[in-house]
Amino acid sequence: MRFLPRRSLITGFICGIFLFLIPVPEADSQELRLIDPEIKQLIKQEVSGDAAYEHIRHNTQYHRSRGGADGLMKVAEYYERKANDYGLEDVQLIVQDYWIEPWNAEKGELWIAGDQPERIASYLQTPLHLADYSDAADVEAELVYAGRGDTAGDYENLDVEGKVVLAYGSLGAVVREAVWDRGAEGIVWFRDPMTVRLGLGGRSVHYPDQVPWARVPQRGPDGQRSGFAFVLSMSQGIDLRDRVVSSREPVVVHAEVDASFDSELGEEPWQVMVEGYIRGSNPEIGQDIMLTGHMQEEKFSANDDASGTASILEIGRALKSLIDSGKLERPERNIRFWWVTEFSSQRQYFADYPDAHYNMWVNINHDMVGADQSQDVLRTQNITRLPASRFHFYNDVVESVIDYMVATNTSQLAQIQAGSGLYTDPHLSRLGSKHRYNAEMIWFHANTDHVPFNEAPIGVPGVTFTNWPDNYIHSSDDDLWNIDRTQLGRNAAAGAMIAWIMATASPEDAASFSVEMLLKGGERMAENTGLALSWIEKSGSAETWKRAVEQVIYAAERERRAVTSLLDLGRGTESIASRNCSIVDDRRANALLELELFYEQIHGNSPPEITLTDTEEHLEEITPILAAGPEDFLAGRGQIPGVSGLHGLMGMEILNAVDGNRTGLDIYRLVAGQANEAGEHYYGTVTPDAVEEYLENVRELGLISF
Repeated sequence: MRFLPRRSLITGFICGIFLFLIPVPEADSQELRLIDPEIKQLIKQEVSGDAAYEHIRHNTQYHRSRGGADGLMKVAEYYERKANDYGLEDVQLIVQDYWIEPWNAEKGELWIAGDQPERIASYLQTPLHLADYSDAADVEAELVYAGRGDTAGDYENLDVEGKVVLAYGSLGAVVREAVWDRGAEGIVWFRDPMTVRLGLGGRSVHYPDQVPWARVPQRGPDGQRSGFAFVLSMSQGIDLRDRVVSSREPVVVHAEVDASFDSELGEEPWQVMVEGYIRGSNPEIGQDIMLTGHMQEEKFSANDDASGTASILEIGRALKSLIDSGKLERPERNIRFWWVTEFSSQRQYFADYPDAHYNMWVNINHDMVGADQSQDVLRTQNITRLPASRFHFYNDVVESVIDYMVATNTSQLAQIQAGSGLYTDPHLSRLGSKHRYNAEMIWFHANTDHVPFNEAPIGVPGVTFTNWPDNYIHSSDDDLWNIDRTQLGRNAAAGAMIAWIMATASPEDAASFSVEMLLKGGERMAENTGLALSWIEKSGSAETWKRAVEQVIYAAERERRAVTSLLDLGRGTESIASRNCSIVDDRRANALLELELFYEQIHGNSPPEITLTDTEEHLEEITPILAAGPEDFLAGRGQIPGVSGLHGLMGMEILNAVDGNRTGLDIYRLVAGQANEAGEHYYGTVTPDAVEEYLENVRELGLISF
C-alpha cells in the first residue's frame, strides 16, 4: 500500500528545499476581516461587562445545586423574566425529567456543646458548610477523629457507632466506612492537609481558609441515607482535629440539620432550562446559532458559571437592542439562547426532541468568563478549538475573533512608540480593570456544555470559553470579588461577534472565510508536516514512516472537512469549496513528497512499504454506523466501558467519528492523528487495538453496528 505521489509528478523540485514548510504569512490580527468594521464597533460599544455583572450579583444569592434545588428554580425564573424584559422571542422555562432527587436545606448548625457552646459551621454563614444531600438531624454526640477515615484500617480499635466522625479522606468513602458500615450519625470533613497538587481537590495548603463545595451520596447500596456532613476549611479542620486529639475529655458536638428531599415542585426529580430566541429573517434555513451557559452550581459560583449565564444574557440584550433600534438588520438565522442544567439539560432535550439538532448549526458556550486574572497569575481565558471529528470553517471564525480581541487588548512597547495607546482597540468596562486580555485557543476538552452538542449522535460543532487553571472554583472563594467586569465584557463581546458572523453568513462571504481557512489551515498543515519530519529524523523504521505519512493524511483530511463545510452556506459556494479542496490536496501531495525526500536524505534509502497490522486490516474491513438515537444514548452513554490506556476524550472522538462512511481504520487514523498533534501529555497515545476494543464495546451496547 503506497500513499505517496511519484516524484515525476512534480518536476523541478530541488531536493532538500522543503517548500511546504515556508511559513505561511500570518493574518493581521489587529484587523477582523470577517465582520464589517461599523458593525464590529456597534457590537463592542453595546456589549457591557458592567451590565452582565449585575446578573451575577443576583445569582450569587442562591445555592443552586442539581436535583431540584429551589435556588436553581429562582435563577431560572430570573433568566426567563430578564430574557422577556430584553425582548428575546419565544422565551420559555422548561422543566425536564431528571434522575437526582430534589434536595433543599433550610438550616445547618454545628456547635461544640457544653457550658460555653461554640459555633463551628453554619449554613447561615455559607451553605457550603453543609454538604449537599445531607439528611435532617438533631444529634448531640462525641466527635471522633479517624484520620483519613476512608478505609477500614482507619477504624481499627475505633468505635464510631452513634458518634460523629472527623475525617479528611474522600468524603464518599468516609460516608461508606463511617455511616453505612459502622453506624456513625454523620461526618465533619475537611480537605486533606497534605495535598499540594494544583487543581481540583489540591488547593488546601495554598488556600487554607477556603470552604470547598462537597456532597454526600444521596443513598447507600441498600437505599439508606448518608446522614449529614459538615464541611470545614482546612485551617478549621486542623484546629478542630488538634482540639479533639489533645482533649482529656470527649469533645461533644451538637449537629442540627433541617433538610428535605423535596422541592417547591414536589418530590419528583426535575431539572430546568430556559430558552429564548432572536428570530432570524429566514429561520427555515435551519441553522440556529446556539449560545449556552449553565445555571446550577453552589451558593457563590460567581465565575462558574454565573458569569457564563450572565454573559449570554448580555449578548442577547445587546444584539436585540441593536436590531430593535435599527442599527443592525435582523440576521438570517435564529440566534438561540439556552440557560441550562449543565450537560444534562441538553442531553434530555435531545432525547425529548430527537430531530431538534438538525436545525442547529454551531454552539458557543460560556463557562467561567469573568475571572479577575490579577487574582492568580495562572488564570487564562481558554477557548477550545473544534475536535477533529467536527472540524468546520466555524473554528477559524472563532480563532479570528479571539486573535483580534487579544491583539487589540494587549500592550506592546512598539505600539506605544507608534502612538497607538495602551491598547489599539480596547474593550474596557467602566467599573472593570484595564488588564490585558489573557486568552488563547486550546485543544478541546469535555468539561462543560459544548460537549452535548459535539458528541454523537448530535454532531453540532461547539466551542467553549472556559478560564483555567482556577483555584477558586467550587468553593467559598468563587465570589463576586473574583469577577472583573472588563474580562466579562470582552468575552461577551467576542461571543456576540462570533454569533453575529455566523448568523449573517451568506454565500457571498465564502471567499472571506476561505482566506482565514487557507491561512490557518496552512499553518496547521505545516505544523503536522514538521511533526512527521521530526519523527523521521529520529527513526527510519517502517512503523515510524507509516506514522509520519498517516499524520499528514490526517491533517489534510481535517482541512478538507473545514473547506467542504463552506457548502453549508448554500448555492454559489460549490466552486470555492472545490478550489479550496484542490489547494488542500496539493498541500497534502507536497507534504508527502517532502517526507519522502527528507527520509532519503536522512537515512540514505527509499522509505519502506507501508503495510497493515492484523488489527488494522480488521478495522479496514468494518464500517461502523450509528444504530441509536439521542434517547438511547442518554441511557447508554454512561455504560460504555473504558479501554485501558485510552484517554476518555479520544474515546469520545472514536464515537464522534462514526458516520457510516469512515472505516474503522479511518477512525483510528483520525483519532490517533489528533492525539499525536496535541501530544501524549494531552490525549495520550491511541493504538489500533484500543480503537478496535472501544468500537466493539459500543457495538455490544447496541449504539453502533458494523
